[in-house]
Amino acid sequence: MKNIILTILFLMALQNVGIFAEESSNGKIKHTVFLIHGISGTKEHFGKMDQALTKVLNAKDPDVEYFVESLEFETGNDEKNIYDFAKDINLQIMRVTAAGTFRKEDKISFVMHSEGGLIGSVWLFQSLLGNKDFSPPSIIEHIDSFITLGTPFWGAKSAEFGRNIDGFFNYLGIDLDVPFGTRELEDMSIGSDLINDFRMALVDPKHKEDILYLKENIRFLNIAAAAQALDSFGIFASGGEKYEDDGAVLLPSARFDFLFSRSLLNEYEEGDRVSLTNTEVVDFASCIIVNGVHRAPIPELMEFADIVYVPKACIDNDSCEHPTFKYIWKQLLGEEILQEEVEQRNFKSFLIDLNVHVSDKDSFICEDIKIEFSQLDGSSLDGSNVEISNIFELFSEGKNKSKKYQNQCRFYFTGNIKKSAKQGMHAVLMKVSAEGLKTRYVEVLLKESYSAYVDINLISSK
Repeated sequence: MKNIILTILFLMALQNVGIFAEESSNGKIKHTVFLIHGISGTKEHFGKMDQALTKVLNAKDPDVEYFVESLEFETGNDEKNIYDFAKDINLQIMRVTAAGTFRKEDKISFVMHSEGGLIGSVWLFQSLLGNKDFSPPSIIEHIDSFITLGTPFWGAKSAEFGRNIDGFFNYLGIDLDVPFGTRELEDMSIGSDLINDFRMALVDPKHKEDILYLKENIRFLNIAAAAQALDSFGIFASGGEKYEDDGAVLLPSARFDFLFSRSLLNEYEEGDRVSLTNTEVVDFASCIIVNGVHRAPIPELMEFADIVYVPKACIDNDSCEHPTFKYIWKQLLGEEILQEEVEQRNFKSFLIDLNVHVSDKDSFICEDIKIEFSQLDGSSLDGSNVEISNIFELFSEGKNKSKKYQNQCRFYFTGNIKKSAKQGMHAVLMKVSAEGLKTRYVEVLLKESYSAYVDINLISSK
């Protein structure tokens, strides 16, 4: 009897470690698609995406059994940041991929809206690095697609706006019942420590092999939007006459790829100049740009469709008039998305994101650092084809001091290419100066609908 009990216990243990992994009801490979909503959202923000995706994927790929699961996090909690939310969704992912229900051939994919893409990205990278608060690195082998919708990879002006409104009412002693949390707004602001760490991870040589592994083994797709319905407000936003924003996130911020220039010198002469040749292109993920808004007041109306809410009509029509649905299911199935399927526009907007390291962190404040722009020959930008910081645009520029790195100041500037007949590369000269520090000039490469990240240091002039 004792031996029988021990045998049963042994078999149960084997099942728990996944040797006797439970198969799907019909023996097919399982592919679970996780949906992650954005700030102040719930799974309801996806509309009927779960039903529509389940139907189209299983109909077009009968050899695989597809499931769609919504992951939710506690948006609006002032005590939690994006890293905390990533740990929370990890618990839900671990339940789905637990031993006994998940086999080595099974797959998972992600479709994420807005902040959800940042949360998913934190989860992905921390799991890859083996952080004990996340999934084991082996989970990465199961990821097929990683799709973002309007994710502010490089920050959102709307987060800046939310922080200002929240701070204003706190100053007045008024406690607003708002659906977003203080710390998540801070993380989503342009130049935040989280955003800067994202940039650093992508260009840090020690992560080169990790980044290459992700790029070669996971199919990434960024879907960004420019709301043509808001073109009448183009004068108030980056892009000039046309509106190049989805109502919440700048077009260059929703594109993961960016231009990068770094020069951190221990010594340099006053007036040192960082050349354009110092710039590299971080090329990581495909990006398509659609006509839509971040969130629509009446999402069922396709005339003003939002990029995440899939209407009921798409359940029985995989080619329904929705800005993103067909690209999502095609990406999940591994089908090619032809460029001519996506409406083409001559985009104009860009974002410059500047990180300044100061050698003597105790003797300055970020407001002491002065940023000036000119053409490469030093002449004024007036009359050139580049405009920086449109006077009509709210939060067209900003600055803040890092909380994590006490010697770093962050600045950002939005702008647009005014006179270019076709898209290409452009450049401006950026002067960075402060009293008591040696001035530096940086030749900044610009490209329409891209962000440019510059990482430099200033040393003492004494």
